[in-house]
Amino acid sequence: MKRPLFVTVLAWFLIAASVLSTLAMLATRHNPEMQEIIRHIPFPIGIYTSAAYSESVLNIIAGAAMLRAKNWGRWLYVIYGTAGIVFNLAVSPDQPMLLYGVVLFACIVYFLFRSRTHFYFQTSGGIGNA
Repeated sequence: MKRPLFVTVLAWFLIAASVLSTLAMLATRHNPEMQEIIRHIPFPIGIYTSAAYSESVLNIIAGAAMLRAKNWGRWLYVIYGTAGIVFNLAVSPDQPMLLYGVVLFACIVYFLFRSRTHFYFQTSGGIGNA
């Protein structure tokens, strides 16, 4: 089955945004303004940066898996996306702003599991796709 356009756009967006995000984190890690923002986070800096880099790696893995019609790729996105929302609710000083991200995440999940997209993931990846 042909890959739905939504899956193609989402997967490439996840990959590109993750690469750019990682480059931005590396470029601004010694920036005094960034250090001041990070000081307000209630977790140790190591946990926060590890979570940020891990999210980028998982985005790249999930995006590549979705391009290859692997069902576990979309589940990976949903599971770590949910975990990321919970983590950000715990550490974010501006929790009302997270509402936009939660709504966007819910819309993406809806489109990842609607019937045409679901059929693509169930039929295109072969027997080992579960």
